[in-house]
Amino acid sequence: MSEPRFRLSPEIVHETVDGEVIAIDLVSGSYYSLAGSGPAVWEVLGNGASEAEIGAALRDRFDADGETIAGAVSALLGELRESGLIVSDELPGEPAPTAGGAGEKAPFEAPRLERYTDMKDYFLLDPIHEVDTAGWPRPAA
Repeated sequence: MSEPRFRLSPEIVHETVDGEVIAIDLVSGSYYSLAGSGPAVWEVLGNGASEAEIGAALRDRFDADGETIAGAVSALLGELRESGLIVSDELPGEPAPTAGGAGEKAPFEAPRLERYTDMKDYFLLDPIHEVDTAGWPRPAA
């Protein structure tokens, strides 16, 4: 049996700014900040990936032992699933990006996920997320 794969939830919009991922859940109105090595995990999840593939991509990129990285990835995936930021991915993904062994590895910093709800009411009032496949400015029926 193959290892479960995960991908970013389609109900999330996100942007990376100055090495930090900001993600907004358009259903709940909560927004999240991913820092440390979290943006690297998020990048790998963009194509769909298993926990092992994410760990391998981080080991190529950061200077830390495999156990430390595996523990951090496992904990973050649990938080991301619980928050609804990632979902199970039934489709095969592209291979996770790797550093290719070029250059020095960056020091490893554990991923950090923070949740904010202070703008929840504003995000939920915004009609731009209430659209169908035709996109904005056509509201969903």
